[in-house]
Amino acid sequence: MYVRTLFFLLILMLASGAKAQQQTAASISCTVKKVQVERLPDLNIPRSGGSTLVINGIPYVMGGHTSGFIPTPTAEYFENGEWHVLPMVYTHDHGLCQPLPSGKVLLAAGHEKALGIGQTFSVELFDPETRTFEGYGCMEKKRFFPSSALLADGRVLISGNSYEEDCMEVFDGSRQNKFVKAVSAFRASPFIFPIASDDALVIGCMDGHMALNSDTVVVDRLKGDAPQMPLFNEWYPISVLLPKPAEASRISRDSCQYAYLLLVLNKKNQQAAIAKLEGTDLQLLPTDCSIPMSVEAGGRLEWFTSVIVDRTIHRGYVVGRDERFYLYVLAVEYDKQPARLTLYETELQDSLPFSTPVLLPDGDLLMTGGVTDNNFTPFATAYRFHLGTTDDVEAEAGNGWLWLSLLFIAVLTGGAAVLWLLRKRRKSRAFTMSDTNTDAVSETEVETIQTVHTDQLIATIIQLMEEQQLYLNSELKVADVAELAGTNSRNVSDCIKAARGCSFSQFVNAYRIDYAKQLLVSQPDIKVAAVALQSGFANEMSFFRTFKAITSMTPKEWKDSQPS
Repeated sequence: MYVRTLFFLLILMLASGAKAQQQTAASISCTVKKVQVERLPDLNIPRSGGSTLVINGIPYVMGGHTSGFIPTPTAEYFENGEWHVLPMVYTHDHGLCQPLPSGKVLLAAGHEKALGIGQTFSVELFDPETRTFEGYGCMEKKRFFPSSALLADGRVLISGNSYEEDCMEVFDGSRQNKFVKAVSAFRASPFIFPIASDDALVIGCMDGHMALNSDTVVVDRLKGDAPQMPLFNEWYPISVLLPKPAEASRISRDSCQYAYLLLVLNKKNQQAAIAKLEGTDLQLLPTDCSIPMSVEAGGRLEWFTSVIVDRTIHRGYVVGRDERFYLYVLAVEYDKQPARLTLYETELQDSLPFSTPVLLPDGDLLMTGGVTDNNFTPFATAYRFHLGTTDDVEAEAGNGWLWLSLLFIAVLTGGAAVLWLLRKRRKSRAFTMSDTNTDAVSETEVETIQTVHTDQLIATIIQLMEEQQLYLNSELKVADVAELAGTNSRNVSDCIKAARGCSFSQFVNAYRIDYAKQLLVSQPDIKVAAVALQSGFANEMSFFRTFKAITSMTPKEWKDSQPS
């Protein structure tokens, strides 16, 4: 009776779900989810046109221009819950920022004067160990809106310019960059993709006057003639004023393999797509749905960043905005066949400035400063998009009924299996019961079995955490705990949710914060960065945010509140 009823309900659910899916398929082309956006403390200086990067887990913002479109010779870094200002040697507004194998950072080029006028030759190096800048040398050509890429031999290839001549030049550690090759056309902010240890492609269609020429995509090659790329007959790369170095878009884990993601637009209908560049071969990446180009409430979507890749989870991100300046993040799970697209909406984020995001160590995206509609009033805001540290808030589109149906099937199968086991147990004990009584008793027994299983599993998980201190591993995953507990990841996540009412990451972070409190009390002189790493956090920023979320205080405030 129990099984027959479940089957009947399943049929009704699938029928109504199919109808609902048909109704939503026409309005939403891919899965839509909400993403939590956290506003961090503001920068000390409003800025746009600078470069955001993460060094040793610490976010930095370097250069750019401030209010009045005036270049600022400053940088800032986020530590202990606030931004700290550093003096730079030169200004680098719409310049380049390239991490080096030595751990230092190369900064070069930019506007010579306020209002975006002129170019500079200036080069400087930033040392994150001492947090100091050193004026280091001179470029081959003065530039703004250049791009860069790190070659396997440690040299930095530079190309791109605006309102001045262009060429390919390299920074090799000396104080004078070297000319290596002429280019076939001047381009501002091109994409530079290494395709071999000593070779690279320079691709772009925004000319030296920053005008888009989508009909002609210019491709140059560091060594030899440029390859033919038929895809550019119908598609062209999206224009990004400050593209990240190619490393940010690389999908291959091996640094000696060269595969990247590139956002392209169709020349006829302006539909966006994801292309995969591997060596000199450029092909569209098959996806499970079309990239959304508009939203009902906000009109057309404008995608304005290059693809930022999180190689740990095989995901790429592109950020866009609608006509209201609401921000959206498109996630591309490129290891799926076809690649899976998810559109993340931000809630109640009116007039967010747009800038180039950076990937944080825990998988979140950080956007700092930026502008909305002019360069004279940049913002000082900093926003964190929780794409890697929190579970998805809401799933919409046609997939809702599908997942609900699959869950229902799983419950049905599990219920049938439990019924079979219970009947077998009763037979072995020589009990004789009617079908009706069996069904009535089995529901109670199922609940009892589930409760006992949850209690036993959570006890095992707690024992593993406390005795082996698994939480001190900053790369701990739910699969690691599942393997030690002799079960699967889904059981561990569901068990923690049922027993503690939280996610796996929240469960682990609670242990880490307790351990951090012990360190703060037992070692009064310990630095916050050391506490973060010793407690199992990947970086200080993540530790600070989690500590405040759990205790409503900063680590220093909590430490000061403790009795002597």
